Amino acid sequence: MCASKTRAVALAARLTAVTGNEAWTEVLPERIRIKVSLPTRLTETGCRSLLAVLADADRYGHDVTVRGAVAWAEIDGGGATARKSSSNS
Repeated sequence: MCASKTRAVALAARLTAVTGNEAWTEVLPERIRIKVSLPTRLTETGCRSLLAVLADADRYGHDVTVRGAVAWAEIDGGGATARKSSSNS
């Protein structure tokens, strides 16, 4: 497994652990994006833990949609073909 994929799998597992929601990935040509739905409420400790996980990414952010809030993280690297997978792949 390449280093970027290994980092992405580890980051997805950590995001799942911090939020209690399963993270998912999108493998793009130049990066891997990991997303996770955020719980309605995060404790201060939960927020700090989330930020600590996100800090290990090359880029990260937060989107708010009608379905709720999503945190995302990107790892440089990726594959030649875009595809979606769960954190268990």
